[in-house]
Amino acid sequence: MLVRLALAPLLGAAQVPAPPEVALEWRAPAGCPERDEVLAAVARRLGRPLTAEEADVEATVVREGGRGFTLRLRLTAGQRGETRTVSDPSCAALADVVAVLVAAAVEPARVPEPAPTTPPVPVQPAEPGQEPEAAPLPEPAPEFAPEPAPVTDEPPEPLAAPVSSRRSKRPGGFVRVHGGGEVGAVPQITGAVGVAGGALWPRWRLEVQGLFVVPQEVPRELAGLRVGVGAGLFAAAVHGCARLGRGPVEVPLCVGLEAGGMRGEARGLVSGRAATQAWLAGVLGAGVVWHAGARWGVWGAVQLALSPVHPKFELEAVPDPVRLWAPSWASGRLMLGVELRFGDPW
Repeated sequence: MLVRLALAPLLGAAQVPAPPEVALEWRAPAGCPERDEVLAAVARRLGRPLTAEEADVEATVVREGGRGFTLRLRLTAGQRGETRTVSDPSCAALADVVAVLVAAAVEPARVPEPAPTTPPVPVQPAEPGQEPEAAPLPEPAPEFAPEPAPVTDEPPEPLAAPVSSRRSKRPGGFVRVHGGGEVGAVPQITGAVGVAGGALWPRWRLEVQGLFVVPQEVPRELAGLRVGVGAGLFAAAVHGCARLGRGPVEVPLCVGLEAGGMRGEARGLVSGRAATQAWLAGVLGAGVVWHAGARWGVWGAVQLALSPVHPKFELEAVPDPVRLWAPSWASGRLMLGVELRFGDPW
């Protein structure tokens, strides 16, 4: 007993002091990894525990509403110091980011640790007279834990532009059916129907149209007789259009040439008979196309047909011919239709 009391001061003096605390401050919301788990992750990457003099780390994780978490890191290792701000939906992933950055700052050339070996499978003892039963095999461990890519403050390099653009260099095509009203070409306001097709470029379109204007009749007094004079029109046209607008709205402005035939007839005259005369007109048009779908749209247009040389229907009489009907030199149309497009580069 006396010997123990005599040696007590010497034993107290020989005790080894506790190692200094590692300078790693970790502040995170509940549910995130603890500070000891972050230190253990750093030790796994270094292959040894982190010492106090190797690094000075301040890491704070805050919750960003429903978008995840944000890490604010200040790291000093030797002569190297840096600050980072990293966001991620997972708080555990941000803890791995801290471990990776600390290990890289302490030992930049550190080789990743080898994969852990699979522990031996225990064999349970069997009853006498029975074969020993092996315990179920554990799930194989992954060869290595994937580490998150280093996060830098520099903006990522822009991706290379794709070789082909959204607009194709090849023209597209379209077909359309339309109808509406017409005034000026035949004796009264009437209806008109037509079909069209052509080629489409990003800012131009070429159209070939077919048009039929429904015949109309107007009464005339001629030599005391009441007769009816009627006329109808069928024509084909070629239009070149500029495609203005953007997005789903296209505004085609068109100019074209129209040719066809106008058929007129006088009813109520013994000598009257039907006749067809040539029709030639220049056409100006302004329209709107709403691209309601990838391939189809709703088309509407106002067209003005100018025919300085137009048909004249006359009754041969003595001494002078009697004019029965002549269309106006300008006629107008209001048309509406549905358009189907193929490979439109718009």
